[in-house]
Amino acid sequence: MSTDNVTYQDIATISGGTLSDIKPEQRDGALRGAEILAKSLRLEGVDVVFGYPGGANLEIFDVLRNHGIRCIRVEHEQGAAHAAQGYARASGKVGVCLATSGPGATNLVTGIADANSDSTPIVAITGNVPTQLLGKNAFQEVDIVSIVEPITKRAYLVDRVARIPAAVRLAFIHAGGNRPGPVLIDIPKDIQQHYPRDPDGNYAEPRMPAVVEMPEEPIGEMYQDQLQQCLRLIAEAERPVLYVGGGIVSAGAEAELLAFAERLGVPVTTTIMGLGAFPPGHPLCLDVLGMHGARYANIAVNEADLVLALGVRFDDRVTGMVSEFIRHGKIIHIDIDRTELNKNKTVILPICAEIRASLAQLIAVQPGGHGEWCEYCRRLKADFPYPVAEKQGISPQKAIALLSDMTNGEAIVSVGVGQHQMWAMQHYRAARTRSFLSSSGFGTMGYGLPAAIGAKVAHPERLVIDIDGDGSLNMAIHELSTCHRYGIGVKIVVINNQWLGMVRQWQDMIYDGHRSCSDLSDPMSEVKTKGEQDIYPDFLTIAKGYLVKAERVTRPDQLEAAFERLLADPNEPCLLDVIVDSEANVYPMIPAGATYKDIIMSDEDLTATSKENQDSNV
Repeated sequence: MSTDNVTYQDIATISGGTLSDIKPEQRDGALRGAEILAKSLRLEGVDVVFGYPGGANLEIFDVLRNHGIRCIRVEHEQGAAHAAQGYARASGKVGVCLATSGPGATNLVTGIADANSDSTPIVAITGNVPTQLLGKNAFQEVDIVSIVEPITKRAYLVDRVARIPAAVRLAFIHAGGNRPGPVLIDIPKDIQQHYPRDPDGNYAEPRMPAVVEMPEEPIGEMYQDQLQQCLRLIAEAERPVLYVGGGIVSAGAEAELLAFAERLGVPVTTTIMGLGAFPPGHPLCLDVLGMHGARYANIAVNEADLVLALGVRFDDRVTGMVSEFIRHGKIIHIDIDRTELNKNKTVILPICAEIRASLAQLIAVQPGGHGEWCEYCRRLKADFPYPVAEKQGISPQKAIALLSDMTNGEAIVSVGVGQHQMWAMQHYRAARTRSFLSSSGFGTMGYGLPAAIGAKVAHPERLVIDIDGDGSLNMAIHELSTCHRYGIGVKIVVINNQWLGMVRQWQDMIYDGHRSCSDLSDPMSEVKTKGEQDIYPDFLTIAKGYLVKAERVTRPDQLEAAFERLLADPNEPCLLDVIVDSEANVYPMIPAGATYKDIIMSDEDLTATSKENQDSNV
């Protein structure tokens, strides 16, 4: 089977037929398309999918249970994609989501784009209208293959029943291979219903597992000349830093990273995708860098004379003004995706290689003697801690830090998008890899709760917490129904400030405090103190409607006991609404397109920056 995308124009006559077309003696044990799909999924190790039924995928839903596949029905297809992401991110396996045609398929698109941005391995399966209706604007028809082509590794429209096994095999190879990512399989309804036939009209037993040519060769270790250049540059460096990202997590290379960093004796800073890849309490840990990363990490990486960039993509939220990022240091960039090399930042030594194998090679480096540099970085860390709000009520940073302490950083944490996401990045000390799940590259609000559902399904034995914001949670609050319906014991901690907090913070800095459409409180209320009687929407009432236990805290002295109640039963879904300081801001903050020297550390800095922006616009 070709690995190229199949388009509507490629659809001809199908190699299928109804049961009446099959000879009576062949009917026993015959498998129609939907059953072939389910059997193929089982051969890939799939035992759970996240989805929503509709007219064009009912054939698939009808047979899943017969093949030992559980379907968790979410309340919205976007939630299915995010749940598949959470499952994949927490387990390291390929997550699977299932939707019907038309709006069901297009509702998956945001989750697919999110998975593409964060290199998350998922296979999205969609039903479509029968082949004879393709391209005719039939009810709930959409060319989903063309829509997702730019945001998937591959997308297949299955035009023959006999091609289903190969399509599934290829989808899983691509989704999990090399740099992981999303793949889509679109299956018209008649392909699901029909039986594969040979040219004479006889039932053709499908070959499973399918035998396909490997579509891409696995990428291995670096070449010897590249290794020697690496070792030479490392030996010459006086101020080296390791800058690591999600590639370490995808490769399962956290043990090799730790061994290499300790042998070399150099500090390590991570992206948000790399959280958990390096022990947060380690003396060499510089935590997260970038726009809302630690000031000490940003200083160290920009003052280094050599940066080893491992499994990162030099995202703009990390680099700021890219021409000034690591302006005076040499960069070695190792990544499994060749297209990332020299894409955003030109480096002295670009290497396309598998991270885990490369780190095993680099262990040959001579033990480092960078004590003075490491001591300087430790002083930076002591001098520039993350700022913590101390205004009134519950400090969001302290609340998350307390949760981290009470769980010893051992929970799987998912987050929505906004201020709470950055506070969680800073103050939840994830002790293990695959334990901090965030929509990092795409920034999708509503990601946190469904991703937590997927993670809990992958690891029912572990504590799973969605640290969410009131704005972000409101986009996915209906998935509380999924938690209750299937007994999925996700804990939701709402960092509730009654604002689209990150939007408000940018409005204060750039738009002269014009807080347009960022206030989430009740517009009909005359009370603007945002006290206990003025919370909108009322998540407690909403949770009650979904039969999920919930409570609210408004004072710091209530918090620890409330967390104890929340965490008491790891298998019971429940929600804690934490009303925090409504004016707390996220610091540090490097304005978009600026440099680490322009970092904002306080409200006073923000006010000064706001005045500069106003003056420059005069």
